[in-house]
Amino acid sequence: MENAVSYVRVSSDDQAKHGFSIDQQIANNMQFAVQNDYAILQTFKDEGRSAKNLERPGLQDMLKFCADKKNNVEAVIVWKLDRISRSVGDYTATLSPFFAQNNIQLLTVTDINGEGLDVEMMRQISMVFAERERKMTALRTKEGIRGKVALGQFPYHAPIGYENIEIKGSKYKKMVIDEENAFFVRQAYNMCLQGDSLTTITNKLYKMGFRNKHGNRHPKSSVEYMLHNIAYIGKFYYDDVLVEDTDYPPLISEATYYAVQEKLNTPSKTRQLHTKFPYNECMTCAKCGCYLTGELKVKKSKKSTREYIYYHCTGNRGGDCKKGSYIRQELIDEAFTSVLKQITIPENVHQLVIDGLKEVHKEHTKDYEMQKKSIRKRIDKIDKTLKSVFENGFNKHDETMMKNIEDWEVERKTLVLEEQEMLKATKTFFVQSNLLLNFCKDCHSAFLKGNAEQKRKIVKMVCSNFSYDGSNIVIEPNPIFKAVIKNSMHNKKLPRLDSNQQPFD
Repeated sequence: MENAVSYVRVSSDDQAKHGFSIDQQIANNMQFAVQNDYAILQTFKDEGRSAKNLERPGLQDMLKFCADKKNNVEAVIVWKLDRISRSVGDYTATLSPFFAQNNIQLLTVTDINGEGLDVEMMRQISMVFAERERKMTALRTKEGIRGKVALGQFPYHAPIGYENIEIKGSKYKKMVIDEENAFFVRQAYNMCLQGDSLTTITNKLYKMGFRNKHGNRHPKSSVEYMLHNIAYIGKFYYDDVLVEDTDYPPLISEATYYAVQEKLNTPSKTRQLHTKFPYNECMTCAKCGCYLTGELKVKKSKKSTREYIYYHCTGNRGGDCKKGSYIRQELIDEAFTSVLKQITIPENVHQLVIDGLKEVHKEHTKDYEMQKKSIRKRIDKIDKTLKSVFENGFNKHDETMMKNIEDWEVERKTLVLEEQEMLKATKTFFVQSNLLLNFCKDCHSAFLKGNAEQKRKIVKMVCSNFSYDGSNIVIEPNPIFKAVIKNSMHNKKLPRLDSNQQPFD
């Protein structure tokens, strides 16, 4: 009999809608353990917790228990895969490598179990579906935020220069100007227009008394964000939609704001947008753990001007490794693509992915159409009601009727926002699905043809460790891709790449 632990989780939403009770999961896990000759050493619980990340006390306790070799844990039993995670990134980059490194099987009562590439691919597809369902659920529970947006209220934490105050008789707070900090915001914009750099602006503001709530210095990144924040002109973005009809006063003029944006985004800047660099937030410094960040270098000669992209450690943790960490993007491309060339997805597994995505697509479409129909039906009903009220005439002094009209209009705006969010989620799902399919067909070509954002997603999907120590690039694929490579290489060792590149162990 082998040792196992049981993990159970329920969010209030799960329990209310589907009856995934803690007690039922415990009973099902126990029955599975008995039937498969496992002895459950301990059961770990998370009640009322979402699986959007790994910050759950029960899960963290379980991982610590499993990591302790004295406990000799050989398996983790869950009722369903989405009980342990609903994030593709967390499952692929953290949980799966953890269980593989500790020789622990992850077993589910209701989903597929076993070893090999086919099983792992099906689990990846299940995780894609679980993450999609989590995001759709999140959309359905954002009514409070949509209500604020429909009323023109800023839906996020008040930016520097503003503060939130209570409104008597309202469940929402009102955002008003905080004159003490608004002074520093206006000064920052004026300094930028005068040609001061971000570092100079940050230093000047600090000398003038600009402090955070703890009395400490604001970092340069906060000042940069402040100079880019469109909220200061009385507008804001909500899910990529610009909301202009707001209920709070602007802090600076539109002319000032857009003049500053032009200053900050001039072509002469060597530091380019994040979207230009595919390895940003993917590759780490092996010495201090900071991310490597991309930077454009321009080399001019009498005959030509050439541009090069370099990556280097940000040095945000105070290390002295920044100077020795510079590496050309071409070298990183060569190292990463040499690993991708080893990944060949078997045809039968490729077909499994297609079949799995078809099933997910079918469920997604059904869910989307059902919700869209419900929203449209309610919007049409509100439109007919408002039309009837205005056509038949009403007493503008009738407070009850005026309140009803206001409520209907707010509800309509809220429903339109929900419809836009659903459409955005659907587009994201299809983009990710197409990326996965193209990757399975020919991962090397999919990477080379992708834009910076698509390349970044592929890097994060493939790598559990991608780092540079100033001399060597270390690339360690996630367990599923290790299995793919071993399968394609017929269990032969990968050759050494070159003096600056290290394959995984």
